[in-house]
Amino acid sequence: MSLEAPISTLRLALRNSNAFVVEMLTVCRGGRDFTDALILMTLVQCNSAPIVGDIVLQRRYGAFETPAPESLRRPISVNAISASLGMPFETVRRRAKRLIADGVCAVVPEGLQLRQAPLTSDAHRCALEKVYGLVRDLYHRFKRAGCLELMGLPAEGSAPWTEPSPPVRIVWRAASDYVLRVMELVLPNFHNLSRAFIVMAVVRANTEGMPDTVRGADGAEVGAFPADYLRRPARASEVATILGLPHETVRRHLAALIAEGRCERVRDGVIVPASVLARQNVLNAWGPNFRNLSRMFGELSGAGVLALWDGETAAGQSAA
Repeated sequence: MSLEAPISTLRLALRNSNAFVVEMLTVCRGGRDFTDALILMTLVQCNSAPIVGDIVLQRRYGAFETPAPESLRRPISVNAISASLGMPFETVRRRAKRLIADGVCAVVPEGLQLRQAPLTSDAHRCALEKVYGLVRDLYHRFKRAGCLELMGLPAEGSAPWTEPSPPVRIVWRAASDYVLRVMELVLPNFHNLSRAFIVMAVVRANTEGMPDTVRGADGAEVGAFPADYLRRPARASEVATILGLPHETVRRHLAALIAEGRCERVRDGVIVPASVLARQNVLNAWGPNFRNLSRMFGELSGAGVLALWDGETAAGQSAA
């Protein structure tokens, strides 16, 4: 897939994507932590593999009331999860054991498989609905910002979803896959998983409320980025709340990140400055992230989800 987009658009897409990933992980972790959320998303991604790409199955098992049967869920081994996320095998094994004890997943001959009961619980319905809203908001935001037309999406997708219940499971599957692809870009740059999440949360706080018209110039040098004074400083307490981590843990990691030159302490907190965002490892993520967004929205277009959302917008404008 070859996508052409101005550098300022690629930068904006990564900025908004970072906020989306942090928000989605916050929803998906529930009472657990972010590591468990990533493991669960990996389970969703693998278990859903037989459905993704098959429009008939996507639609058949798209609403909350119609979860895919266990016979269609492809199991995944602890070793495969470890390799996929770049986590130590023992860490994944220990956390998987806890998820099994909690009834979230079960051991089958081929590996781990999500159980039916949690997928039909009220708590899961709430999580699916929140993720659905996050992805829909991201879609509309990118559409207003002129990003979607650069993603190479088909001019006309499939017929709109017409079932009475929204296609929350279709969106959940596509979003989980996207988040994991983002983490594949992020995690290799950190030897500590918590620090990766903390940097993402700081960037989210720094750019929260920054309008999409503030994109910087079409260049990769530090001066082409939005100025640092536009970034709202993040406090350790705020980051701790976002991530569900102890304040002291976040404070300690932030001190290390500042010492490493990944964050900068300013008057009212911490920022990730333009000088860090302009580093090559971040620039290398611009294009792949844009392609991953195109992939996610392309899947949603093929399943009729984008047509549904466009129809809702048109109906709302007509009513107004």
